[in-house]
Amino acid sequence: MTAAHCNAWLDLLEVSCAKSGLTHLDVIVDQAASDVPLLPSVRCVAPPLQWQSLFTGLPEEGATELAPLLLRVDLIQPLQRQWLGNLIQASRGRSQLLILASPWPFAALAEYLGRCLEATNGGCDGLLRYYDPRLFPLLFSHVLQPEQQQLLLRPAVFWSWLDRDDMPAYLPGCPGVPLAADDCLPMALSDNQLETLGCASDATLAMGNLLAGRTPHWGAEQYFHQCYAAMIEATEAGLLLVSEREAFALERLLAPE
Repeated sequence: MTAAHCNAWLDLLEVSCAKSGLTHLDVIVDQAASDVPLLPSVRCVAPPLQWQSLFTGLPEEGATELAPLLLRVDLIQPLQRQWLGNLIQASRGRSQLLILASPWPFAALAEYLGRCLEATNGGCDGLLRYYDPRLFPLLFSHVLQPEQQQLLLRPAVFWSWLDRDDMPAYLPGCPGVPLAADDCLPMALSDNQLETLGCASDATLAMGNLLAGRTPHWGAEQYFHQCYAAMIEATEAGLLLVSEREAFALERLLAPE
């Protein structure tokens, strides 16, 4: 992704904000995808950025350098806008940024998005990494039920991210009023939902093993979705071993269209 493409995405985001009557963007940064901690850079911006770790209040709170950070960038402030542009360019080639436009006060948004990380399965607590832009669209296309999707749509006028081909993606939100903390219950995920979500990891690994050097006509995004669909079929067929699943996926990928 060139610097021109980065600037074009930021320009599109700014135009979309203006249409919604907003002058700021909220950015979730996955620090785990960074080579260096982000906080020193965040703290150097003037005027200061509003920011908060989404691990605040969770058992993972101490993992400051790995926590997803929520940042509010005031697009009217030239230095803040420039900092965001630099961040987008520095994140090229990494799935690291998930951006939303939200009318909520920052503190309410940060608390809510932190609560959205909490998920349960069969009475066991865990984290839902919805902030990973590689996983975020799958939550809406394959994993979450409509009422669960609404939890992530509620604070946003829109969500945006870069896909595996570094092309901007956009999902309209459904903004509502902030919920009270007591109304933000952990999201309960079924075994089937976790299996479907786990197929994303299998598909990502398979992309490095299948059809190496034989997919010049496919972009990375299409290739992933082909592998992902095949892994879901493999799960439905009861295939558990990696070798079996990848052989099944390869057969699907090579099948005549």
